Order: sequence, then structure tokens, then C-alpha cells
Amino acid sequence: MASMANSDLAFADSCYTARADRADGEKADAHNAALMKDAYRKAMHDSSVRERATEGYVKSYYFAFRFVPFNKNKRSVHLDSLKNISEAAYKKFPKNKEIAHIYASTLSMWGAEKNPLAAVKEGVAAKVRDVATVSNDYQILGRAHQLLPYIPIILSWPDKALADKYLAMALQQDPKDLYNYFFLAELRFDQKRYADALNLIERGLSRGIRTNYFLEDKRGRWKLKELQKKINSKLDKK
Repeated sequence: MASMANSDLAFADSCYTARADRADGEKADAHNAALMKDAYRKAMHDSSVRERATEGYVKSYYFAFRFVPFNKNKRSVHLDSLKNISEAAYKKFPKNKEIAHIYASTLSMWGAEKNPLAAVKEGVAAKVRDVATVSNDYQILGRAHQLLPYIPIILSWPDKALADKYLAMALQQDPKDLYNYFFLAELRFDQKRYADALNLIERGLSRGIRTNYFLEDKRGRWKLKELQKKINSKLDKK
């Protein structure tokens, strides 16, 4: 039993490492993603590797949600499943920063798709803030302050000054993550600080694509370029 589970875990890990294989643009190969999730799920049956397998299963599910194409109905079902899986994993491994990031990200996506006001009323916004604060996840904290609606009495935050602070800290903490450049540049665009935004975009694009994060960085570069076009178009109209 243990040897089979470890074999499943090794196969699943190899799938995760090669998760960008046979990708079509920024869309992952659905068959690869299915094999990866299935192998992690099988490995979870063995207590000797359950923790690692569960972490891998959550990561593979999160990856599939972001990069495998789904129709609208399946996307909703998939997101609900991911929310439940990541919540269970977070309760079991609350000090694992990667699991905390996935949990907070999933809650944010779930709340955004459900309805921001409903998410606030149901406590999703507060949960995202609490999880991100405990795990020092500055990217999630910054994005939460940047994107959540301000609702007097019901919600005492977000705070745009804190969005600026946390997104800058996220970039300083991990300058390899292209999304840190994009999120901060997007905030600078909202602040009408166009030169600063373009500078951040150029810095992000100059980093290139990491081999281990091929699809993630490919999409990050696309977002940076789209924001760059948007800013240049606005400046050309002046």
C-alpha cells in the first residue's frame, strides 16, 4: 500500500513539474491536469504520504481552475469544490504559506464570482484578510484592499493606502513573481501615476519567464502587456 501510494505521489509530482507540457497558449492540457489530480487523490489514501499528497492535490486543483478551460457552469462547480478542498487543507495545515495563499486566493475568487457585497456579508472578506495577515501574504492583503468595495459600518476596510503599502511589500518580498509587478502597476494606473506604472511594467517584462512557472508567467506577461497598451492608449489621447 505504502509503496503504491508513494509511486502515485512521485507520478503526481512529476505531472505538476511538467504541468505546462502540451499547453495551448496559456491554457493547460486538460488530460495532464486530470492525471495529476487523480494521482494526488490516490496517494492521499496512504497515511504515510497523506500530508504531502493533500498539499499537492490542493495545488493541482488550484492550477487546473486557473489554467484548464471550463464552461461557465462547470467553472462554478469547480470553484465551489476548490473552495471546500482548500478550506479543509488550510484547517489541517494552517502554517503552510502556500496553502494559505491558495485558500485566500480561492476565497477571493469565490467571493468575486458570487458577488462582492454578498461575500462581505458572509464574512469572506474578513476571512481573506485574517488568513493573509497571519501568513504575511502581502500580495493577497494588497489585492484585498485594492479590490474589495468599501461599505460603511459593515466593512471598515479596504484602505487604498494599505493596498499601496502591501503591494509594494509583496514586490520587494518576491521580485520574481510577475503578478507583483502587474498588481502594483495596476494600482499606479488607478492612481493616474502612469509613468510609475509603465516603469513597473518594463521591470516585470525584463524578467522573462521562469521555467517552473511557465504558464503562470506567460499569463503574467500577457497581463502586463495589456496594461501597457491601455496606459499608452490613454496617454496618446491626451
